[in-house]
Amino acid sequence: MRRAATAILTGLLLVALAGCATACPAIGYISVLTVDAGAYGDDVFVQLCVPGGCSVGPEDTETPSTDPTVPSVGEELGDFLFLAVPDAVTARVFAADGTLLAENEHEIDWTHSTEQCGGPSTAGLLVLEP
Repeated sequence: MRRAATAILTGLLLVALAGCATACPAIGYISVLTVDAGAYGDDVFVQLCVPGGCSVGPEDTETPSTDPTVPSVGEELGDFLFLAVPDAVTARVFAADGTLLAENEHEIDWTHSTEQCGGPSTAGLLVLEP
């Protein structure tokens, strides 16, 4: 009886350890949405807003928020970074002098990772037109 109990405990331990080998790390992924506002000219500024707040505006103001859906400006022109992906964004286009040229809501069709531990979501290019 003792040998059977030891064998059962050893088997349960091996199953538990095998489960740990496939555990995912506790990390977040940054998803990127690229915006093209070229139809408004070369010298425009784009700001993206979600219900939780907005990315940096033309006066370098940012909505203070801990909401992970609030986008931040990426290193590449037109890239906006998200820790969590919203279903829609409001895109604001400003002229070089800060004048608001356009403000429109756009639904975003994200493609989510199917990897075991997840990954960043991707979306097609968001083209803003007058």
